Amino acid sequence: MFDIRVLLALAALVVFLPARSEVPDCGSLAERAESIRAMRDRDPAAGVEQGRDLIEQLDAASVSCPSGRMLLHAAVASNLHILGRNPEAVEVIGEALELADGADDPVEAAAVRRTAGVIFWEAGVHDRALEHYLAALEASQAAGDVEGAARAAGNIGNLHNSLGNWEEARRYHLEALEGFERAGWQEGIAGTLVNLGALSARMAEQYQRAGDTEQARAEHEANLDYNRRALAIFEELDNPRGIAYAADNIARALIPLGRVEEALTFQRRSMGLRREVGDTAGVIQSLLTGADAMLVMDRPDDASAMLAEAESMVAPDNRNLKRQVLSKQVEGHEASGDFESAYRLLRELMSLNDAQAAEDLAARVEQLEQSFQAGQLQQELALQRARAELSEQRARRQRLISTASIVSVLLLLLVLGLLYSRYRLGRRVSRTLDHAARTDSLTGLSNRRDMTEKIDRAILRRNEDNEPASLIMADIDSFKRINDTLGHQVGDQVLLHVAELIRKQVRGVDVTARWGGEEFLILLPGTRESGARCVSEKMQRLLADSPPRINGRALALTLTFGVTEIEPGASFNELIKRADDAMYAGKARGKNRVVSFDEVAG
Repeated sequence: MFDIRVLLALAALVVFLPARSEVPDCGSLAERAESIRAMRDRDPAAGVEQGRDLIEQLDAASVSCPSGRMLLHAAVASNLHILGRNPEAVEVIGEALELADGADDPVEAAAVRRTAGVIFWEAGVHDRALEHYLAALEASQAAGDVEGAARAAGNIGNLHNSLGNWEEARRYHLEALEGFERAGWQEGIAGTLVNLGALSARMAEQYQRAGDTEQARAEHEANLDYNRRALAIFEELDNPRGIAYAADNIARALIPLGRVEEALTFQRRSMGLRREVGDTAGVIQSLLTGADAMLVMDRPDDASAMLAEAESMVAPDNRNLKRQVLSKQVEGHEASGDFESAYRLLRELMSLNDAQAAEDLAARVEQLEQSFQAGQLQQELALQRARAELSEQRARRQRLISTASIVSVLLLLLVLGLLYSRYRLGRRVSRTLDHAARTDSLTGLSNRRDMTEKIDRAILRRNEDNEPASLIMADIDSFKRINDTLGHQVGDQVLLHVAELIRKQVRGVDVTARWGGEEFLILLPGTRESGARCVSEKMQRLLADSPPRINGRALALTLTFGVTEIEPGASFNELIKRADDAMYAGKARGKNRVVSFDEVAG
């Protein structure tokens, strides 16, 4: 018989043995990843937690499942994006993309690239977003995946909409709608109706600025109709996130139609659902909609409170949302008569735009550096091959002394030629990199970095040799209206026209830079303030005589100039502020003016 104490000990051992965790099955991961991705519409925080738990279980069990891992990472990234945690989302979707490169299923890989496109778009990296969207569209079409192709087309349409490419946006959205209707996917149909409504809203703004109120009203009505249809589908599907987006868009359509109280009903519904879901970006959008309604109702204090909450929720890295909030805050301060705050926030908004432009330039420089490194590797490979050949010839030297000697000399010349070629390539690419780093990519003028160095040298010459020099700050008047009314492509044409006009009027020793979005800075060595005024007035007359031609028609365009002379002992920041103050004084006096700092200083 067994000792009772032994039996009790064995029983205790069984009780306290740790439970063996169930290892996830690779075959079920695709379905589980899809259910986690769908949680972004209801509880994205829980979606992130569940997705990461599954990935940890795979790691603990040393289970590979590359396809399942790819889909899980994409699902987690999608939920992080909804929560507004974009840096984490970018990192996680990067892990999914690494697995997508070797994926066996092109449909699953395309879905991951669509998710990546959405995240990069929100992060403001539009070129990478478009790259992933187009790759997803091509892969889905090749695989015969109608629904996947429609999803990618809708994403591309959204990107074109955000960039102001209306016709391209409409074409892709209609292609998406047709695809979703063929596939019978109701959620996709509703989402595309929301996107078409957003496009109608942007078109309405354009018509309103152009003074075509009748067409603007028609687009607002179209926006309202699209989103009411979408809302009905989302309600049938019981999709709270979709309901929230459609309701907020309905509110946005009702405000310009004068139905503000009705709009607030939909805005409050949207806000409540978005707070429940944890959709940070959506809550910010609902706050912006509410602020719009408050401004129309002449309640600037309520609008200010909503915008302050929205500002507190914007992640530091999300420049797109930050710009939207700042723009609406400027509008709110103008409505309340607080022009000082409006001016301060407008300058902050311009700084954000400058920072984005600087990042775009840095990305282009990095591409050049990578091209240079590829060239170096190619030269190294050729050099190693030459060295191997030289070694082989030396091994034969005892048998063919004279022939080997000749070959050795030829190979030595080859090596020297390769080294010289590598040296020339390095110098050429180095010059290219330096030029790119000092040049504005659109206009070909100097950029801030190059101009800053030139002004520092001019200050040094003024202090040491008493050599005079002056600065001109020139700003295109009402440039935002041109961009909003005619589009960014026309805005770029205007910038190129002004840059070429300035380039033709300055001397070879003068330096012209694109200083900001529509601001140009000109350094005139050896020139007093009076001479800089003459140059500015000449440019003013020349622009009036030769305006840019857009689609065969002349576009009336003016510049406002601020002029200052570089004085002994003045710092760089002081000089820029003088030129800037003079230019903004010209703006305040009615634009299309030439104002010197001496006039402003009194």
